[in-house]
Amino acid sequence: MERHEAIVVGAGPAGLATAALLSKRGFQTLVLERTDAVGARWRTRYEGLRLNTMRTLSTLPGYRIPRRYGRYPRREDFIAYLEAYAAHHRLSLRFETTLQRVERAGEDGPWRLETSTGPLLTRYAVLATGYDAVPKLPAWASNGEFAGELIHASEYRSPEPYVGREVLVVGAGNTGIDIAGFLVEAGAHVSLAMRTPPNVFPRDWHGIPLEPSAIPAEHLPAKIGDLLGFATQRLIYGDLSPYGIPRAPEGFQTNFRRRLVGPAVDDGFIAALKAGRTRIVASVERLEMRDVVLVDGTHMQPDAVICATGYRRGLEPIAGHLGVLRPDGLPTHYNAAPEHPDTPRLYFAGFYAGPAGQIRVLPKHARRIARAAAGDRAHPH
Repeated sequence: MERHEAIVVGAGPAGLATAALLSKRGFQTLVLERTDAVGARWRTRYEGLRLNTMRTLSTLPGYRIPRRYGRYPRREDFIAYLEAYAAHHRLSLRFETTLQRVERAGEDGPWRLETSTGPLLTRYAVLATGYDAVPKLPAWASNGEFAGELIHASEYRSPEPYVGREVLVVGAGNTGIDIAGFLVEAGAHVSLAMRTPPNVFPRDWHGIPLEPSAIPAEHLPAKIGDLLGFATQRLIYGDLSPYGIPRAPEGFQTNFRRRLVGPAVDDGFIAALKAGRTRIVASVERLEMRDVVLVDGTHMQPDAVICATGYRRGLEPIAGHLGVLRPDGLPTHYNAAPEHPDTPRLYFAGFYAGPAGQIRVLPKHARRIARAAAGDRAHPH
């Protein structure tokens, strides 16, 4: 059976960064990728998407993002960077290979990875299959019948097909607010269905990036971080209650620490809302052919419904039987290393998205995994 010292599953930024640092420490490392290219999920995201994290805080270990990509690189630029990153580090990549299940080969033996192209053995296994692996739709989207277009946000590509049409975006999180803003700017008639008022911040305020100020807040008590967040939102936007967005029930730090959900990043939606170019409506209760029925009894008849309702990690078929997942599907040891004590040398990378952004945390996770693996190799148990 084919064997490698280390196998990283997933050729997104988390997987590539971890593979680069393992290789740097001398591990013979193979990267498996289910598609035919690195950065697969970035390739399927919508036009106009930019990083919400600054270029200088989004670079991966050992190879910087070029300055010419600007403060917030575009989707296309980040894909080009990931391609250049893999080439720079001369990573060994095997495409069109899907991981199906991870098993222990013997009591203290290597990990056996069942894949679409056959089984592989490895001493060090890293799962970097993505935080947003499986689109999640609400129950009403599959239980009801709708005569119009209904898609998950992962299927949305461009605002062009929606120009001049009535569009209901469901979900006032990061993706929902971003897509709604693009649609409004393109000329669509947009309503945003909101269940829970979000914490919302712009990328920049008066030309100054807010991300650096959010990083120290991650280390403050949640109540203090919440108060600073509420004060910042009020200072920037004023009271948004008259526009349909009351104060969030929890501050951005408390919400993150309880649910690992970060704040929404506004790129023009709030300005459009204040200008009356879009509106907030109640959350959706059910579908009735041409009608979307909201929880307040309102009936709407949009041409299209775009569900920005989040993702699941999709780890259950792969590792659920190992006892390493929380009830919500996240790894119990989502901070990369140390790993779960019952599954030595099995690591998870890229499953933590901090309030100040996910990509900036990936180098830290990659270093932790590479350090832990090197320590195990030097002093095997």
